[in-house]
Parts: sequence; structure tokens; C-alpha cells
Amino acid sequence: MRQVLRDRPGAGRIAALLTLTMVVPVLADPLTTPWERDPEATPRHAETVAWCERLAAASPTVTATVFGTSPEGRELPLVIWDPDGLSTPAAAHAADRVILLVQGCIHAGESCGKDAGMTLLRDLVARGGPEGVTLLFIPIFNVDGHERFGPHNRINQNGPREMGWRVTAQNLNLNRDFAKADAPEMRAWLGLWNAWKPHVLIDTHSTNGADYQYPITYGLELHGSLDAALTGWLEGYRDVLTGGLADRGFPVGPYVQFVRWHDPRSGLRSFLGGPRFSQGYAAVRNRPGILVEAHMLKPYPVRVAATRALLDVTLDHVASRAAELRRLTAEADARSASAAFRADSLTLRWNRGERSRPFEFLGVQYEAVTSEISGGDYFRYHADRPDTFLVDYHDAPEPAVRVPVPEAYLVPPAWTGVIARLEAHGVRMTRLTRPRELEVRGWRLRDCSWNQTPYEGRHRLDFAAQERRERRRFPAGTAVVDLAQPAARLIVHLLDPAGPDALLRWGFFDAQLTRVEYVESYVIEAMMPGMIAADPALADSLAARKARDPAFAGDPWAIRRWFYERTPYHDDRAWVYPVAAIDDRSALDFLR
Repeated sequence: MRQVLRDRPGAGRIAALLTLTMVVPVLADPLTTPWERDPEATPRHAETVAWCERLAAASPTVTATVFGTSPEGRELPLVIWDPDGLSTPAAAHAADRVILLVQGCIHAGESCGKDAGMTLLRDLVARGGPEGVTLLFIPIFNVDGHERFGPHNRINQNGPREMGWRVTAQNLNLNRDFAKADAPEMRAWLGLWNAWKPHVLIDTHSTNGADYQYPITYGLELHGSLDAALTGWLEGYRDVLTGGLADRGFPVGPYVQFVRWHDPRSGLRSFLGGPRFSQGYAAVRNRPGILVEAHMLKPYPVRVAATRALLDVTLDHVASRAAELRRLTAEADARSASAAFRADSLTLRWNRGERSRPFEFLGVQYEAVTSEISGGDYFRYHADRPDTFLVDYHDAPEPAVRVPVPEAYLVPPAWTGVIARLEAHGVRMTRLTRPRELEVRGWRLRDCSWNQTPYEGRHRLDFAAQERRERRRFPAGTAVVDLAQPAARLIVHLLDPAGPDALLRWGFFDAQLTRVEYVESYVIEAMMPGMIAADPALADSLAARKARDPAFAGDPWAIRRWFYERTPYHDDRAWVYPVAAIDDRSALDFLR
């Protein structure tokens, strides 16, 4: 299979294009990257780190360091390039640098970004680079998955000869972990993010999916999750990227997701990355995030070259707009922390929307085929027959769930794991110094069910949430999360029950959803007649419930629980979401 892909029709034309778009240095140069010595291979972790350290030793503009350690004990490498050799967040921000973070191998079998980034660093050392930019480069994010190295890790992918594995040693997909931050690698990355506060994130991948002409595609948060002014900046970048890559011989298009899987003629739909994904997380932190997807069926040298071309265009554009980008991100942070932001509502869920526009998709001819072996239908693509399809592109998603933005959230101190996650995200909090009884907006949960199959190490929770105003007592040590801070968008996503990536949905509060006291049948049966005698309206309420709910009427235990819930013995905390919201700013006076 892999040899067929490597020799697929059209590879010669693309290889010729490669020689026009990349200048390979003399192989005797000690700073020649391992990939340039063998363009069908990608280096292992130790070889990558050794090369980065040689580059740092050769130039004062480069610092090779680490930002954490993996569960299997491998260091997470970080390379810093700065025209003046600045190597700390404080120095870079004091010098008004715009900080560009590029990461490779978050899916460790998708190594294009690692190899492209190494050639970029070498060329910045050899030829110099733009003023006003500090480049942070993570060649390998998923270091343990990277060292599960072998030729059979990516069945759909055309090279390199060997590569790493998609997930970590804990079998976690890092590009689903940005919000819940279960992986030690992700918590280390969050520390890096909070320290450096990058202005732009580039996350490099290779695709799965269908065949088409584009050697590379992009995913951008252009539909409402990102601050409006930064969305405008990102739209301008998209146009620059499209033209810049075309000038370098690489057609580029939006990240390919079809309305029907694998079928280009079914139309395209935009990809909405919530905060579990890299570009979605960047958006809720008020930063443009760029998802890069090299096409897995193109020869590996072409994928690396296309990724490198994208890095070049982006670096040049970021440098030319450095002052504007610093201003826009600072203003976005200020808006997120403002009273005006809290006076509005925030969209947490989106629908695809019915609106679409025509789009010329650079595909290849294909046909539906029925397998003689499996009996199933599939598409057979013909890479040697390029074709252009005029399709509907659904890129106008519509808000599905909007929620009010509170002034603050209260997280009781018992929920240490939740508070630790908020701290990992750099969320600012204060603590109650003594117990307080407060008017809050809370939620009672019902119809709770857990996915039977684990997803990213957790059984996701579905529920209905009933909002209610109530007076509740909060103990000393309760975390008060004031939303007058730049991370406000993220905080709402993590703590409002409606968020698809709310910590509640990831199971951080599962212990709250267990009833631990119960009543014996003979005890409640003895109490029921007396309860009705003391409150005759109970009989009418019970009859009405039986009339509208036959299943309830035929279930003795459901009826007993109905009575039990109306006794003072019932646990009034059961099914109550422990987090509450404060909507009145003046209620925060207790902190003064």
C-alpha cells in the first residue's frame, strides 16, 4: 500500500515543484537537518534534540531548552529563536516582541511540522530573520508517542518510512486535551503558554480523509469563538496565506470536511474547534490559532515543503504586522476582562447553519465502488485526473446555545481537581476567608447518563440542567473566580454546564451525582399516609404525576422516592452542580 502511494501518478510533477520551492543546503554542513539528508525519513527524539542543541551552540540567536517531562521521562524540547538572542518571556515582552509559537508532532506520526520547522530555524540562523519577532518552536510535543516509532503507525499516510504514534504513552490524544488538561504534557504546555503568552499559535498536522489536489489546508477560527477584531485580522491573514502559497506553487484551501465523509461533491463544511482543540483553545484565550493539515497522500518531501512554505508566509506576515497584532491581542484581553463582555452572552455551541456559498474545490476524479470482498461501498480516487468541483461550502455556522456571562463563579474547596485545572490554565482566583451565605445562580442536574465507551480516558456525561436562583452557603476556602480577567471566555467554557468542554461534562464532578443515602420501603410506606394527612395537596400532586406519567404510576419505588424527596431526610445536595454563578457585581463586595 505504502509503495503504491509513493509512486502514485503526479508524484513526479510535485517532486519537480519541490525543487523549485526549497533550497537544500550542502549536505556536508553540520547544520543540515536530518530530513534534508534523507527526505523520506524523519529523525527520532534524541537525534532531533541533538540537532537543536548543535544549532543553539552555533548561534547566539537560538536557545535550546525544555518545558516539561513526559510520563515516560522524556524531556519536552523547546527551541527559541530571537534576532537578539532573547530567551525569556519577560525579556521578549519588554522588547515588544510579537511571539509566534509553532508546534510539531502533537500527533507524533504527523511529523511535517517538525522537519519543516527545523529547516526554518537553520535558515534563520544562516540568513537572519525578521526583527520584532520571537519564535518558539516545539519540534515534538508528544514525545512518548513519537518514540513508539515504526513503519506501520499511519496506514493512510504516504511516508516517511517510519514515524511516531498518534497518542501519548497514556493513550491520550493531546489535541483533544487542551481544555481538560489530563495529560502531564498538556499541563506543561499550559505552563509554557501562560508564561510566554504567545500572540499566534501554529499547530502542524497531516490529514486523514479523502484525496484531492491541495498539498496543504488550514483551519482558522473565523466564526465567532474568537474576538471580533482578531477574527478580522485572521481573515486578512487567510488571504495573504492563500496568495503567498500560490506564489510558491502550493494551492491551499480550508481544512477539508465534507458533508458526507469522503465525498467532495456532497459539499464542504467549516470545522469549529472548541477549546479541546489547539486552534479553538487559542481562540478562547484571545489569540489567533492556525491549524495546519498537510495532505497525507502527497509524498513526504512535498508535505514538508508545503508546511515550510506556510511557516515562511506566516512568519513574514506576523513580522510585518507585529505592532498591530500586539495591539489587537492586548485590546482583546481587555475586552474579555471588561464589564461590557460580562453584560453580554457567549455562544458555547454552534450549528452548521443552512447558509452556504459556492466554492471551487480542487479535487480529483473519483467513483463509488462496491467491494466484492466486504460488500461495502467506498470511493476510489484517481490522483492522475485532477478535477475542479463547484460545491456548496457551509461556512456560516449559527449560534445554538448562548449563555449569560456572570461576574464570577464560586467553586467549593472540596473540588480540588477542578481548582487545580483552573490554576493550570492560569485562571486567577481568590479564596473565601470564612464561610459565606450568598445569593447565586445555580443548576440542578437531572436525566444524567454517561457514555458507555470511554473517550479520551473519560466517560462523557450528558444531562439536563435546570437553572435556579437560590441562597447557598459556601465554606471558607471556596475559590472565587472573578471574570474580570483576560481568560473569561475560557472560564465560561469550563464552568458553565452548557459548554461542550465543561469540566462537568468531562466527569470532574461525577462524585456529586451519586446518591449515598436511601430509604427502606417499609420505613417510607409507614410515613406516606401521615405525610398526606399533614398535607392533603400531596395527594393531588401525586395523582397528577401518575396521570401524566404511566411509567411512574406503575413503579412502586418511583412513588416511594417521590415521597422520600419530600421529607427532611432527603439529601438536598444530590444532583446539585457544586459550582454557582454570581451575576451581581456588588455581591463581590464581600471580598474587600
